[in-house]
Amino acid sequence: MKVKDGTPEYILIEPTEEIVEINEWKKGIVAVLQKAEIEDVNRVGITLHRNHQDFEQRSDYLIRSGFEHYASKVDVYRELDDMEEYHPYTWRTLEDHRCTEEGFMELWGMCMQGSDNAASTLSMEQHLQSVKLELGFRWKHSCRIFYQEDQPIGIAIPHIEQGTTTEGRLFYFGVLQGIRSKGTGTCMHRQALTCLKEMGAKYYVGSTHQKNLKMQRVFQKNGCHITGCTESYYKYY
Repeated sequence: MKVKDGTPEYILIEPTEEIVEINEWKKGIVAVLQKAEIEDVNRVGITLHRNHQDFEQRSDYLIRSGFEHYASKVDVYRELDDMEEYHPYTWRTLEDHRCTEEGFMELWGMCMQGSDNAASTLSMEQHLQSVKLELGFRWKHSCRIFYQEDQPIGIAIPHIEQGTTTEGRLFYFGVLQGIRSKGTGTCMHRQALTCLKEMGAKYYVGSTHQKNLKMQRVFQKNGCHITGCTESYYKYY
Protein backbone atom coordinates (compact mmCIF):
# COMPACT_ATOMS: atom_id res chain seq x y z
CA MET A 1 0.00 0.00 0.00
CA LYS A 2 1.09 3.54 -0.71
CA VAL A 3 0.25 5.93 2.12
CA LYS A 4 -0.02 9.69 1.66
CA ASP A 5 0.16 11.33 5.08
CA GLY A 6 -1.49 14.73 5.00
CA THR A 7 -2.27 14.86 8.71
CA PRO A 8 -4.17 16.43 10.29
CA GLU A 9 -6.27 16.98 7.15
CA TYR A 10 -6.17 13.49 5.62
CA ILE A 11 -4.52 10.11 5.16
CA LEU A 12 -4.84 8.54 1.71
CA ILE A 13 -4.04 4.93 0.80
CA GLU A 14 -3.43 3.99 -2.83
CA PRO A 15 -2.84 0.49 -4.24
CA THR A 16 0.56 -0.48 -5.63
CA GLU A 17 1.73 -3.19 -8.00
CA GLU A 18 2.80 -5.25 -5.01
CA ILE A 19 0.06 -7.71 -3.99
CA VAL A 20 -0.65 -7.52 -0.26
CA GLU A 21 -2.36 -10.56 1.28
CA ILE A 22 -5.84 -9.57 2.50
CA ASN A 23 -5.22 -10.21 6.22
CA GLU A 24 -2.05 -8.14 6.12
CA TRP A 25 -3.97 -5.45 4.22
CA LYS A 26 -6.66 -5.40 6.94
CA LYS A 27 -3.99 -5.00 9.61
CA GLY A 28 -2.64 -2.04 7.69
CA ILE A 29 -6.10 -0.46 7.49
CA VAL A 30 -6.61 -0.92 11.24
CA ALA A 31 -3.25 0.77 11.93
CA VAL A 32 -4.15 3.70 9.70
CA LEU A 33 -7.55 4.13 11.38
CA GLN A 34 -5.92 4.07 14.81
CA LYS A 35 -3.45 6.72 13.67
CA ALA A 36 -6.32 8.81 12.30
CA GLU A 37 -8.17 8.73 15.62
CA ILE A 38 -5.07 9.51 17.69
CA GLU A 39 -4.03 12.42 15.48
CA ASP A 40 -7.60 13.71 15.02
CA VAL A 41 -7.49 13.40 11.22
CA ASN A 42 -10.45 14.79 9.28
CA ARG A 43 -10.74 11.98 6.74
CA VAL A 44 -9.19 8.74 5.49
CA GLY A 45 -9.39 7.81 1.82
CA ILE A 46 -8.70 4.37 0.34
CA THR A 47 -8.53 3.33 -3.31
CA LEU A 48 -8.98 -0.25 -4.54
CA HIS A 49 -8.26 -1.85 -7.91
CA ARG A 50 -11.58 -3.18 -9.19
CA ASN A 51 -9.98 -6.18 -10.94
CA HIS A 52 -8.16 -7.36 -7.81
CA GLN A 53 -9.14 -10.94 -6.94
CA ASP A 54 -10.12 -9.91 -3.39
CA PHE A 55 -11.89 -6.69 -4.41
CA GLU A 56 -15.35 -7.65 -3.10
CA GLN A 57 -13.94 -8.76 0.26
CA ARG A 58 -11.90 -5.58 0.65
CA SER A 59 -14.80 -3.38 -0.39
CA ASP A 60 -17.15 -5.08 2.08
CA TYR A 61 -14.56 -4.73 4.83
CA LEU A 62 -14.26 -0.97 4.23
CA ILE A 63 -18.04 -0.49 4.29
CA ARG A 64 -18.28 -2.45 7.56
CA SER A 65 -15.48 -0.27 8.95
CA GLY A 66 -17.47 2.92 8.40
CA PHE A 67 -16.25 3.95 4.94
CA GLU A 68 -18.54 5.32 2.25
CA HIS A 69 -18.12 4.60 -1.45
CA TYR A 70 -17.24 7.85 -3.20
CA ALA A 71 -16.56 7.23 -6.89
CA SER A 72 -15.60 4.78 -9.62
CA LYS A 73 -12.57 6.01 -11.55
CA VAL A 74 -10.62 5.31 -14.72
CA ASP A 75 -6.81 5.48 -14.46
CA VAL A 76 -4.60 6.53 -17.37
CA TYR A 77 -0.89 6.66 -18.24
CA ARG A 78 1.25 8.44 -20.81
CA GLU A 79 4.98 8.54 -21.49
CA LEU A 80 6.17 12.14 -21.87
CA ASP A 81 9.38 11.59 -23.87
CA ASP A 82 7.65 12.45 -27.14
CA MET A 83 5.66 15.38 -25.72
CA GLU A 84 6.55 18.40 -27.83
CA GLU A 85 6.57 21.93 -26.44
CA TYR A 86 3.04 23.28 -26.52
CA HIS A 87 1.98 26.63 -25.07
CA PRO A 88 -1.24 27.95 -26.68
CA TYR A 89 -2.25 29.74 -23.47
CA THR A 90 -0.51 31.95 -20.96
CA TRP A 91 -0.51 31.05 -17.29
CA ARG A 92 0.35 32.48 -13.89
CA THR A 93 1.14 30.70 -10.65
CA LEU A 94 0.26 31.72 -7.11
CA GLU A 95 3.83 32.96 -6.83
CA ASP A 96 2.67 35.88 -9.01
CA HIS A 97 1.58 38.81 -6.84
CA ARG A 98 -1.39 39.35 -9.17
CA CYS A 99 -2.88 36.00 -8.08
CA THR A 100 -4.34 35.39 -4.63
CA GLU A 101 -5.31 32.23 -2.77
CA GLU A 102 -8.86 33.53 -2.50
CA GLY A 103 -9.07 34.17 -6.23
CA PHE A 104 -7.59 30.76 -7.01
CA MET A 105 -10.11 28.99 -4.77
CA GLU A 106 -12.97 30.91 -6.35
CA LEU A 107 -11.83 29.94 -9.84
CA TRP A 108 -11.32 26.33 -8.73
CA GLY A 109 -14.87 26.22 -7.44
CA MET A 110 -16.16 27.62 -10.74
CA CYS A 111 -14.28 24.90 -12.65
CA MET A 112 -16.02 22.26 -10.53
CA GLN A 113 -19.47 23.57 -11.43
CA GLY A 114 -21.29 21.37 -13.93
CA SER A 115 -18.54 18.73 -13.86
CA ASP A 116 -19.40 15.11 -14.68
CA ASN A 117 -17.26 14.05 -11.71
CA ALA A 118 -19.01 13.24 -8.44
CA ALA A 119 -19.51 16.31 -6.28
CA SER A 120 -16.72 16.95 -3.79
CA THR A 121 -17.46 16.67 -0.07
CA LEU A 122 -14.72 19.16 0.84
CA SER A 123 -14.73 22.94 1.11
CA MET A 124 -12.42 24.93 -1.16
CA GLU A 125 -10.30 25.77 1.89
CA GLN A 126 -9.87 22.04 2.54
CA HIS A 127 -8.97 21.42 -1.10
CA LEU A 128 -6.26 24.09 -1.00
CA GLN A 129 -5.00 22.83 2.35
CA SER A 130 -4.63 19.37 0.80
CA VAL A 131 -2.50 20.90 -1.96
CA LYS A 132 -0.26 22.59 0.60
CA LEU A 133 0.18 19.38 2.62
CA GLU A 134 0.84 17.08 -0.33
CA LEU A 135 2.98 19.33 -2.54
CA GLY A 136 5.12 20.94 0.14
CA PHE A 137 7.00 24.22 0.04
CA ARG A 138 6.68 24.71 -3.75
CA TRP A 139 2.92 24.32 -3.80
CA LYS A 140 2.38 27.87 -5.06
CA HIS A 141 4.51 27.14 -8.15
CA SER A 142 2.18 24.27 -9.07
CA CYS A 143 -1.08 26.20 -8.69
CA ARG A 144 -1.57 27.65 -12.19
CA ILE A 145 -4.30 29.75 -13.74
CA PHE A 146 -4.53 29.53 -17.54
CA TYR A 147 -5.57 32.50 -19.66
CA GLN A 148 -6.74 33.09 -23.21
CA GLU A 149 -6.39 36.73 -24.20
CA ASP A 150 -6.09 37.75 -20.54
CA GLN A 151 -9.31 35.93 -19.61
CA PRO A 152 -9.05 32.97 -17.21
CA ILE A 153 -10.17 29.69 -18.78
CA GLY A 154 -9.26 27.14 -16.11
CA ILE A 155 -6.70 25.86 -13.63
CA ALA A 156 -4.23 23.00 -13.40
CA ILE A 157 -1.96 21.86 -10.56
CA PRO A 158 0.96 19.94 -12.12
CA HIS A 159 3.45 18.36 -9.74
CA ILE A 160 5.93 15.52 -9.28
CA GLU A 161 4.42 12.77 -7.16
CA GLN A 162 5.80 12.48 -3.63
CA GLY A 163 8.50 9.83 -3.25
CA THR A 164 9.36 9.93 -6.96
CA THR A 165 11.47 12.11 -9.23
CA THR A 166 9.81 11.36 -12.58
CA GLU A 167 6.09 10.65 -12.02
CA GLY A 168 3.96 13.57 -13.15
CA ARG A 169 0.44 14.17 -11.89
CA LEU A 170 -2.21 16.86 -11.99
CA PHE A 171 -3.59 17.36 -8.50
CA TYR A 172 -6.52 19.06 -10.20
CA PHE A 173 -7.38 19.99 -13.76
CA GLY A 174 -10.48 21.89 -14.80
CA VAL A 175 -11.91 24.26 -17.40
CA LEU A 176 -14.57 26.88 -16.75
CA GLN A 177 -18.06 25.65 -17.55
CA GLY A 178 -18.89 28.30 -20.15
CA ILE A 179 -16.05 27.37 -22.50
CA ARG A 180 -16.25 23.57 -22.45
CA SER A 181 -16.95 21.43 -25.54
CA LYS A 182 -14.87 23.78 -27.71
CA GLY A 183 -11.58 21.90 -27.65
CA THR A 184 -10.22 24.15 -24.92
CA GLY A 185 -9.93 21.33 -22.39
CA THR A 186 -7.93 19.14 -24.78
CA CYS A 187 -5.50 21.95 -25.57
CA MET A 188 -5.13 23.00 -21.95
CA HIS A 189 -4.58 19.41 -20.79
CA ARG A 190 -1.90 18.93 -23.44
CA GLN A 191 -0.21 22.12 -22.24
CA ALA A 192 -0.43 20.86 -18.63
CA LEU A 193 1.40 17.69 -19.74
CA THR A 194 4.04 19.92 -21.30
CA CYS A 195 4.36 21.66 -17.93
CA LEU A 196 4.91 18.29 -16.27
CA LYS A 197 7.67 17.41 -18.71
CA GLU A 198 9.33 20.77 -18.05
CA MET A 199 9.18 20.01 -14.33
CA GLY A 200 11.17 16.80 -14.96
CA ALA A 201 8.38 14.21 -15.27
CA LYS A 202 9.07 11.24 -17.55
CA TYR A 203 5.50 9.96 -17.50
CA TYR A 204 2.01 11.06 -16.48
CA VAL A 205 -0.46 9.23 -14.26
CA GLY A 206 -4.01 10.55 -14.23
CA SER A 207 -7.59 9.60 -13.49
CA THR A 208 -11.15 10.76 -13.84
CA HIS A 209 -14.52 9.52 -12.71
CA GLN A 210 -16.02 6.74 -14.81
CA LYS A 211 -19.04 8.88 -15.72
CA ASN A 212 -16.84 11.72 -17.00
CA LEU A 213 -16.71 10.63 -20.63
CA LYS A 214 -15.63 14.12 -21.76
CA MET A 215 -12.42 13.93 -19.74
CA GLN A 216 -11.82 10.40 -20.95
CA ARG A 217 -11.98 11.71 -24.54
CA VAL A 218 -9.47 14.42 -23.61
CA PHE A 219 -7.12 11.72 -22.29
CA GLN A 220 -7.52 9.73 -25.50
CA LYS A 221 -6.85 12.72 -27.76
CA ASN A 222 -3.68 13.49 -25.83
CA GLY A 223 -2.23 10.00 -26.14
CA CYS A 224 -3.11 8.59 -22.71
CA HIS A 225 -4.17 4.97 -22.41
CA ILE A 226 -6.32 3.34 -19.74
CA THR A 227 -4.42 1.21 -17.23
CA GLY A 228 -7.27 0.14 -14.96
CA CYS A 229 -10.38 1.02 -13.01
CA THR A 230 -10.50 1.84 -9.31
CA GLU A 231 -13.04 2.46 -6.56
CA SER A 232 -12.49 5.11 -3.90
CA TYR A 233 -13.85 5.13 -0.35
CA TYR A 234 -13.80 7.77 2.37
CA LYS A 235 -14.29 7.79 6.11
CA TYR A 236 -14.91 11.14 7.78
CA TYR A 237 -14.26 12.03 11.41
